[in-house]
Amino acid sequence: MKKNQQETANQQPASMMALLTLIALLQGLALLYLHQAIELHYWPHNQPPWLFACYSVAFIWPTMLLLGLDDSNIGTLVKLTLPFALLSALLGYYVGLQVVPLEHIRFNALLFSFIVTMAIATFKALMYSQQWASGERFSYSALFLWSWRNFLTLSLALLFAGCFWLVLVLWGALFQSIGIDFFKELFQQRWFYYPAIALANGFGVIIFRNLSRIIDTIARLQQALMKFLLVVLSLVSLLFLGALPFTGLSPLWESGGSSLILWMQALMLFFVNAVYQSDADNRPYPLWLHRFIYIGVALLPVYSLISFYGLSLRIDQYGWSLSRYWAYLIWFLLALFPLGYWWGIVKFRDRWTQQLSRTNVAVGLVVLAAMLLVNSPLLDFRKMVVEHQLQRLADNKVSVDEFDIHYFRHHLARPGYKGLQTLKAQYGETHPNLLLRINALYADRVNDLPSSSRDEFIAAITLLTDNPPDELLTVIYKQETRSHWSMQHTQRYFLHALDLNQNGELEYLWIEKRRSYTEIKLFFQQDNQWQSAYIGGFRTDQDNADKLHQAILAGEIEIVPSRWHDLVIGEQRFQVRQND
Repeated sequence: MKKNQQETANQQPASMMALLTLIALLQGLALLYLHQAIELHYWPHNQPPWLFACYSVAFIWPTMLLLGLDDSNIGTLVKLTLPFALLSALLGYYVGLQVVPLEHIRFNALLFSFIVTMAIATFKALMYSQQWASGERFSYSALFLWSWRNFLTLSLALLFAGCFWLVLVLWGALFQSIGIDFFKELFQQRWFYYPAIALANGFGVIIFRNLSRIIDTIARLQQALMKFLLVVLSLVSLLFLGALPFTGLSPLWESGGSSLILWMQALMLFFVNAVYQSDADNRPYPLWLHRFIYIGVALLPVYSLISFYGLSLRIDQYGWSLSRYWAYLIWFLLALFPLGYWWGIVKFRDRWTQQLSRTNVAVGLVVLAAMLLVNSPLLDFRKMVVEHQLQRLADNKVSVDEFDIHYFRHHLARPGYKGLQTLKAQYGETHPNLLLRINALYADRVNDLPSSSRDEFIAAITLLTDNPPDELLTVIYKQETRSHWSMQHTQRYFLHALDLNQNGELEYLWIEKRRSYTEIKLFFQQDNQWQSAYIGGFRTDQDNADKLHQAILAGEIEIVPSRWHDLVIGEQRFQVRQND
């Protein structure tokens, strides 16, 4: 009865089709405005918080209305989705604050995580809103139906919009081939293609919502395939657990075992929920196979314990990172589902699926809340990583030279930027090389200006010889500050005087020590000007790098005469190289 009501609701009258078309058009116009604001530099192009907030509303609310509205739930669905859209705007505003100052923040990773988490949250919020608006009792089978309808409808609508755009491209190309450029130029105008593609997407949603029976048939076909795959996956799961006592966990950690375990859990849960989404009395398998499946489900908490142990080992070794916070969040969410199922198995045995619906409805709300919280100041992983890594540095668990400033720069957005400024304030005087490296990360590449002053650069040089010529230091400063990349990665600078050609005049060795590579240059005077020549460079492992560093500081640098002079034949110069 309920399914028939939902199918009837999806047959849209003309007035509802007109309303959905208007929503699609307004969405296209809103996206057009935001794009033009960025291109033409008017509000809110230079205010990322407002830009993120506007984009959030422009994508989320119209999409929810397009997928969820029908003539029987307009008022209820608007009341449910509008607060969510406003909340998404607030979260977008906060995430936008994390890319300020814009010229110093790399926000690709931040934007990706925001899009993915808000897409999941919107997907969850929409199906709960649809179920609430229908007036029916919350059940997993109903939510499953809404979720698959929304997913397949939107996917097919986007495919329809993509095909529509390809037809326009073909249209323009055909007419251009006979000398008519009007259509190609028209279709490339933003004021045309934003509304046109949005309307095509809206028409696609209308078309496929009216074909709900076909959508449900596709879902049933997928369910039939998953019914077979669930048996195979359960077998793999049991065999894997049976093999672990003989192999131990060490090979698992060497091959990225924690992520593999999480994938196993996620796939197992996905197939279980796809197969057992009907009423508890409806068993898709014979009793013996049903019991085999729920034995595999009952053992899922073991996978949770294994993945927790593996993640804990990584954190003990390297501390918290952004990926490890995400891994723990995913682990926590995946662990909640099997715990609920386990309780159902203990309590109801063969009828354990009675607990499945209650568990999925409740944990689904937890997933929705988690996806929203990670984009809020309440659960900002970037701030948490910065605080933890700075504390590790303060506790001498990592050295200043080995501290990963590039991770702060490229992955942690505004908290990473503020953390690096804190490092400069705390360690800039005692570790001037760190100051140079951080400054180089934020170098002004547009105007090609040095990232650090001459005094800051000279303070970072370890002078192995007293009173080097001031002109030499200026030449080295101008030469080295041209390469921002080199300054970002160089941990130590050394300057040492010696008479390399034994002519009574001093030359100077310039040594740049990086994490795994050391480069040596020679500075010498020619025609009363300082010139440089590249001597060589070599890669070192950590032990050799430490030994080299100690030898340089100890002044263990000597001149060894060459056994053979260079050989010149015609205009070609040759140097004898003895194999070591």
